Amino acid sequence: MSRSAWRGKMTMSNRDVRIDSYFSLPTDLAKEFAAWPEFVLGHAYNVELRSDNEVVVVRLEDDEGKKFVRIRGSGGGPLFHCALGTVMHALSANSDSVFLTRWSDD
Repeated sequence: MSRSAWRGKMTMSNRDVRIDSYFSLPTDLAKEFAAWPEFVLGHAYNVELRSDNEVVVVRLEDDEGKKFVRIRGSGGGPLFHCALGTVMHALSANSDSVFLTRWSDD
């Protein structure tokens, strides 16, 4: 199923997740997304994607010395979910431990 066919079928009220991993081998997430039409810019773990109704930002962040990937999305549509799946798949190729936490600053 194409990303456009998913439009309106996925809902997630909190589009902000944290992905932890050992990061034992570097993963070029920007390279994973470079061919996507929604790709705006990126380098290494940091990526920005934009569609007509969504913005997704992927960043490598640090929490007291512990690195993690944070994915934030705004707007509605399938882009956030597609990006989340791509990041999880790419990170799992280079680590034996990848786990996701729904994030909330509330």
